[in-house]
Amino acid sequence: MKLANPLITKLSLLQAVSKTMSPLMVPVLLVLAATAATADNSMSVMPGCQQSCGGVDIPYPFGTGTGCFRKGFEVACINNNNGSAGEILVLATTDQTIRVLQLSVSPVPEARVLLPVAWQCFNTTGDVTGSYSGDVDFNREGVYRISNTQNELFVLGCNTYAYTNGVRVHNSRFRYKYFTGCITVTNDATDPRDGACAGLGCCHVDIPPGITDTSMSMPGWSHANQDFCPCDYAFIVEKGNYTFKVSDLLSTHIPNNQTMPLHVDWTMPLRLDWAIRDNGSTAAVSCAQAPNKTDHEYACRSSRSECVDSTNGPGYFCNCTKGYEGNPYIVGGCTNINECLHPESYPCPSGSKCIDTDGGYKCQCKFGRRGKQCGPLIPTTALALLATFVAVILGSVAIVLLQTRNNRKTFNKNGGKILEAKGIKTYTKRELKNITDRYSKRLGEGHYGIVYEGKIMDGSEAKKVAVKCSTAKRVVHRWKKLIRPHVPQQGLEEDGSFINEIKFQFSVTHKNMVQLLGCCLETDIPILVFEFVSNGSLDDALHSDMNPCTLSLLERLDIAIGSAEAIAYMHSLDIDNQKHVHGDIKPSNILLDDSLSPKVSDFGSSRLLSVDNYYVRAVAGDTGYMDPLYIKTQHFTLECDVYSFGVVLLELITRKRARYEDDGNKLLPLEFVRCFKDEGSGRTMYDEKIYSSGVDAQSQRNTLCLDGIGMLAVRCLKEDKRERPTMADVVKELTEVKVIALSQAS
Repeated sequence: MKLANPLITKLSLLQAVSKTMSPLMVPVLLVLAATAATADNSMSVMPGCQQSCGGVDIPYPFGTGTGCFRKGFEVACINNNNGSAGEILVLATTDQTIRVLQLSVSPVPEARVLLPVAWQCFNTTGDVTGSYSGDVDFNREGVYRISNTQNELFVLGCNTYAYTNGVRVHNSRFRYKYFTGCITVTNDATDPRDGACAGLGCCHVDIPPGITDTSMSMPGWSHANQDFCPCDYAFIVEKGNYTFKVSDLLSTHIPNNQTMPLHVDWTMPLRLDWAIRDNGSTAAVSCAQAPNKTDHEYACRSSRSECVDSTNGPGYFCNCTKGYEGNPYIVGGCTNINECLHPESYPCPSGSKCIDTDGGYKCQCKFGRRGKQCGPLIPTTALALLATFVAVILGSVAIVLLQTRNNRKTFNKNGGKILEAKGIKTYTKRELKNITDRYSKRLGEGHYGIVYEGKIMDGSEAKKVAVKCSTAKRVVHRWKKLIRPHVPQQGLEEDGSFINEIKFQFSVTHKNMVQLLGCCLETDIPILVFEFVSNGSLDDALHSDMNPCTLSLLERLDIAIGSAEAIAYMHSLDIDNQKHVHGDIKPSNILLDDSLSPKVSDFGSSRLLSVDNYYVRAVAGDTGYMDPLYIKTQHFTLECDVYSFGVVLLELITRKRARYEDDGNKLLPLEFVRCFKDEGSGRTMYDEKIYSSGVDAQSQRNTLCLDGIGMLAVRCLKEDKRERPTMADVVKELTEVKVIALSQAS
């Protein structure tokens, strides 16, 4: 087993101690360690006494030779007998060789030593062939206790338990106040794992305070036929120093005639707490019971020392008082700390200098400064506040002026003057904040941006509106590209396309189109104000998980007819020698009012497209509804809107999305056309809520109507756009289907 280096430095010891102390003590400990690394060790020992041995300092009350140690603290410097040259420090209060690795007097009194491991070995029949209890008589004078905070107990074995004792008592059922130990069982050599110590070949427990005995009891159970695990071990070791290895437990290299374990000379480092536990007699004492400071038996000899009660057993130990460091057990051993050399631990405020004092330090303000924080002598708070106030006012005015200037510039670029001259209602950004109550209620979100609910006054009555705002910078660039693709250096006012679109929006009125009420032109992408449609979209009505579709066949026909009428109306308009396409026909852009009347939306809001030479480019609609011919040619025509509406018709009669299945790998237009060609109709795909294969009159009527709508949709989806009906034809044929449905119903 690999042991830790026995010659650890003062700094490593103090860092280890600091882990168990308050975080506030850590900076102090590091300062003490840094000082101790360079300090003269002669200040820690009695005059004429040996200062170190084998690299280990020997601070008083420890010492070698007469007059160099306090009773119970004698150590000895001997030649190393393990084959290597040099000397080692050992405890002199025992007839065994107990090696000392480290001695500490302050701030925590500790001795780090090496103690042997207890063991017990067996033959294949389970008989004990040899044992050692680990008993070490290291505490004859009673000054030591095994540290319960820095050590833990380990037991290694395959079918055993081990324990040690703590605090001997008299007139009791047991000889000791408590016992501590653990159980480890292993019936298979493959059970133990390196680093795992939870009962399979290895166990460990914390130990209670007050333990003075390292002797281990290992009663165990039968070890017969357990030759893979010939020995049990038990030991106390400092925390973090030992990690279980299977090779320490399972050994197949012990000869049959060997009775001693491979680790017979195994030792482990552990930490001993020590304290002054006598008053010139055998009675342990506390600080309250300690003799007068003038008594030579009192251990705290430095005038700058203080008494601290031991927390591990009775007795006391000494520390230097605050502001001092060194050995409190020697007259003059505690010396002043120069805090000014360590500003990281003893800081002074900015504008001051550090002055060391006896047992402390002070921070003296520099010229022109005063107070605890050494602030300026002449108060500058009022001046700073005034300057800040003026800066805020001027900044606010500048921001308002700049915003007003930029808003006006954007307004003019977007053709605001021209549109106002045409009588089109415009709003400022401030007005829209009031209309939307600072954009507090969101209605929805799409490619264009976010839609908010607002209220405007219509006479004396408040009227709900929908306010559409673009939020993404990418939309700004796409907007500019779409509305002025060939004049990148021109403003919207110069280009004229945006102005024409806004004029178009205000000039057209149709009961099945969402009406544009006004716009804000002070943003790069104008904010549009539309009439409020209260009942959601057709997409919600068909596909919402929260509100299952309840639309009847006749209601779906009315929605289809109203939507088709709005699109046909837009296609029929010829304003300034221009026709208009929608470009993004889909159920989410068909809104429903309280009576389920359709309102086609996004006429120029998500994209503003004017048709010149019968087609336009750069349409970015939903690909599930996009005409494959446009994708191929990049020419968007009136017939492309017809294709998109054909997909909407299919959604109405099948209640399937344009892309359906969980992974969206099925396209509704392709699947329906394939079904129509293979089966002569789309009946296997109709929505079961409006279709039944029954032979009753109602089922027959519904089937006839659905077949009519399905055939119309298939014609709208024709690959050759010349074979597609116009939107006016679509309105006519849907109206005929409704007439048939109503006449048969009557």
